[in-house]
Amino acid sequence: MILTSTVVMFGLMYLNTYAWEHVFFSETRAWMALLMGATMAVIMLGFMSGMYRNRTANLAILAGARLLAAKRMTRSSG
Repeated sequence: MILTSTVVMFGLMYLNTYAWEHVFFSETRAWMALLMGATMAVIMLGFMSGMYRNRTANLAILAGARLLAAKRMTRSSG
């Protein structure tokens, strides 16, 4: 679900493009979509923690989201 939403968010970022000639791959848009996906994973897991009883899987999802967000933050400041 998170992966699908992240891909959709990446595509939606191109709706702000005025001409087809301006549509090209943007690394910034890709990183922002991944950051939004990681943030969404943490928020959704927080709200639906009662639905997912597997503590190991929950911690793995949170750790992966945190690593992805940390990678994005260090990339933007470096």
